[in-house]
Amino acid sequence: LTSRPVDTHTHLPPTPAQRMSCSSHFPGANRLCLSLQRKVGNLEMKFEEKLHAECKEDMRELSGKIRYLEMLAQQEGAGRREMWMGRIEGLTGTLKGLETSLQRLESRFLKRTRSRRMRAQLFGAADEEQRKHDQNAYQIYQQNKESLQSSNNEASRILDIGRETLRSLKDQGSFLKSAHRKMLDVANTLGLSNSLIRMIERRENMDRIFVFAGMGFSLLVLFLLYYYVIRGSGGSVEVSPAN
Repeated sequence: LTSRPVDTHTHLPPTPAQRMSCSSHFPGANRLCLSLQRKVGNLEMKFEEKLHAECKEDMRELSGKIRYLEMLAQQEGAGRREMWMGRIEGLTGTLKGLETSLQRLESRFLKRTRSRRMRAQLFGAADEEQRKHDQNAYQIYQQNKESLQSSNNEASRILDIGRETLRSLKDQGSFLKSAHRKMLDVANTLGLSNSLIRMIERRENMDRIFVFAGMGFSLLVLFLLYYYVIRGSGGSVEVSPAN
């Protein structure tokens, strides 16, 4: 698109007729169209919502300028009208192409946004499921850990009880060995005492026998003396009468 050359040698302000002509309004519309083309090109390289909003605003402004130029072109002469209508149609075609490009970019951006949203939802659901799974696994791990810790504590307690029992059994074994030795000593002592008692009893019995035997022998001797001496002499003794 080309704009009508501007006379740079005159510095007079435009007349009301010039301000209402296509030649005074077309350059601004053309500059706006070129700026819009650059923005759409940048938007194709990197879609930004701010730049997209600027493109939409510029398109509305350019569309308004084109309608205004069409109205001004109807006021031009026959030859100039055709010239300006051709230029305006060029602007219109460019604007339609830019609108098509912008719609294509919008559709592609919406598809990408929708795809990212769906992907985020899917991955979010997967992450949530994974998080729940990890949380459940952690809870199971904690429960198993606590159970193992409790079992370990119980096993330690049982081992301590076993050690105490073994120590008690050792002490009891030592005590029983000592008691056994004492019982053997007592048994040996009792054996000697019994032997001595039996010996004393036998000695007492013998002494009793000897005493009874001596007493019997003594009585026998006394009896014989009485029988042979006193009784034998009693028959021959005479008693003399007193004077």
